[in-house]
Formats: sequence, structure tokens, C-alpha cells
Amino acid sequence: MGDVVLPGRHIHLRRGLYKIDGMLGFGLHSKVYSAHNTTTKQSLALKIIDLEHQNVTVRASTISRRQSFQKELQYLLRLQTINPYIVRIFDYDVQQSGVIAMEQGTPLRYYIPKCPNSSTPQLSPQVVHHLWRQLVDGVRYLHRARIVHSDLKPENLIVLSDGQIRIIDLGVSFTLPRMVTAKRRIWAGTPDYSAPEMHKSPSGLPPKYGYKSDIWSLGILLHEMTTGFRPLCALNNNLDKIYYLKHLYRDLPIDTNVSPGVYDAMKRCLRVRPNCRPTAEHLSFHHYVVHGF
Repeated sequence: MGDVVLPGRHIHLRRGLYKIDGMLGFGLHSKVYSAHNTTTKQSLALKIIDLEHQNVTVRASTISRRQSFQKELQYLLRLQTINPYIVRIFDYDVQQSGVIAMEQGTPLRYYIPKCPNSSTPQLSPQVVHHLWRQLVDGVRYLHRARIVHSDLKPENLIVLSDGQIRIIDLGVSFTLPRMVTAKRRIWAGTPDYSAPEMHKSPSGLPPKYGYKSDIWSLGILLHEMTTGFRPLCALNNNLDKIYYLKHLYRDLPIDTNVSPGVYDAMKRCLRVRPNCRPTAEHLSFHHYVVHGF
């Protein structure tokens, strides 16, 4: 299933037969399709990851891809009953290809385009608060389960028709043992939303990051939803952004043309030192999260 699956194709999974209606999007190793259950007629999204590769030169990446998929599926299934903001899983398969049948929603990116212009509708303060409050709560549940998402961004968040947020794509997420808040890992993510510590690697060691990197991402998301742009959008490319974050030793300059409550929440999330940022639990009690101002 490495090729594009055309509309009309049927796919058998563990619990049913699904018919492809069209493509929703794609990533480096996966494609997401709109589909429906042929029995119940329920509309859903099918995420298909190509787990097999005939080229022996990429065997290692194929093994890594399978491990990443199995880990993501394990996390998603584990979180179904304990995190109301995790995308709901209806069916899955782990044979020739990795397939997950899940809720279908609109990517948050649709509401905050990468290149906004004067005709781009701005999210109202009420909608921003509604979405961000859910994000904070969703991350709080993730961290309670000792899982760091590590790639929170609009492309990895969907909004259902009733306005509810769902967190998707846990492919680069990881767990932390009890009483451990960060550990050394090779960074994988998106520079615009990644925290400075994810790029600081002393003596050639991998960078050390954890729960507080997700808090930074929450701050970037709030900045983007309220102002329409990301703090690092003026930098030309990802290499420039990584270099900037690697050498950032003062708190990130942020837009002040927002309400006092939003500004204070962003400022707390975007502290350059991880230990100065609030936990998701503490952030959930912030006056902006609770009251919207």
C-alpha cells in the first residue's frame, strides 16, 4: 500500500470492511484517507503507513517505521479511556501495512494557515480560548500518563464538527519513568514549535527534553492562534530556526498586541529555561485557561 489508494478501493481490517472515498493528506511515511464503514456507513479517517519495503538499502528505516507505528498504536489504544482529547480509534491492522481507522476531523492548520493574508478569517477570542483550553487539558492528561507528545503543531491536531479538539500522530512521542521529567533523545519534530532545549546538545550528547517541551509548543500554538503568525516565521528556513533556538538564552520575544491574560499565559509557556515553565497541571489553573481573560 505504498502507492496512493484510489477512491472505491475496499480495505479489510479486524472489525470490518472500509471503502476509500478520497485522500485527506499525507506525511513522509503515511497517507490519510476519507473512508466509511461499508456496514454501518460511519465516516472516518484511515491512516495507512507503508511498513514493508523491498529495497534492502532502506531495511533499517523500514524496521524503525514499523516500531514507530506499533508504539503509536500502543499509545493511542492505551489512552482511549483515560484521555478524552485523544483521537478515537475504531479499528486497526498491523500486517502488511499499518492501518488505523479513526475519527475524522478538520486539521487545526485549516483555521490558522501558514501564510495568512488579509482575507484569512481570524479566530475569535472565544474560539481561541475554547480550543486552547482543550489543548492544555489534553496535554495534562498525556503527562499524567507519563507520555510526552514532542511534536504538538496544528497538523497534529484536528477539530471535530462540534468544536472538540483531538490530538493525533504520536509517532515521535515517548514515555518517561515516574519521577523523571526529561531524558536525552535525538530530536524529531518541527522547528517552529520545538523548544530551545530540544536543540542544545552539550559535548555531542543528544539534547535532554521532556514534559516542558510540550508546554513550549502550547505557548507557540496560543501565539499563532491569537496573532495569526508564529514567533519564528521571520526566519528563512528550518536551519536558521534551529540555529536561533540553539543559541537562545533569553526568553523568546512575543507579540504584546494581545489581551493581558493571553500574554501572561504565552510568557509563562515560552520561558527559555524549562524549569521556569509551568507544568500542564499548573497551567490548567491559569486564569486565562479557567476564565478566558
